[in-house]
Amino acid sequence: MNTGNSNTQAPASAIEASLSLINSKLHIIGQAGNFEPIDTDYIPPYGDGLGYMPLQLFLISFGACAAGAVITLLRRMQRNIEAFDMNVSGIRRTEHPTSFSEITVEYIITSGDITEQEVHKALALAEQSICPVWAMIKGNVEVKSIVTLL
Repeated sequence: MNTGNSNTQAPASAIEASLSLINSKLHIIGQAGNFEPIDTDYIPPYGDGLGYMPLQLFLISFGACAAGAVITLLRRMQRNIEAFDMNVSGIRRTEHPTSFSEITVEYIITSGDITEQEVHKALALAEQSICPVWAMIKGNVEVKSIVTLL
């Protein structure tokens, strides 16, 4: 008797990282793959400010994920991207856990043929089905997007 579901997905491959405590406070070095290690730490008194705070790394991760999705979608629309920059900021909750309640992303795109409507279409698709980091925070963190076309 076959009880397997014909619609099951193949198992996802694992993404791994290793972390090591460096001092008597919270200076931790993390590394994934063969890439350079990243220093993380907290501000005093918990840490010594010797590296990125974890929420800073999260903003970089979210920004890179959203950027990769938007750039890929705009290129699929056969649009020319001369330059692409982002500013990502987060507002933390005052109660613990002090995670982000809101993230604002400013997309600064230099292009002669991209419309703001096309960027918003790409942003909607990135949020709905492409960016896994966005999927993880959806419903928990309000994300505001600002588009500047140059």
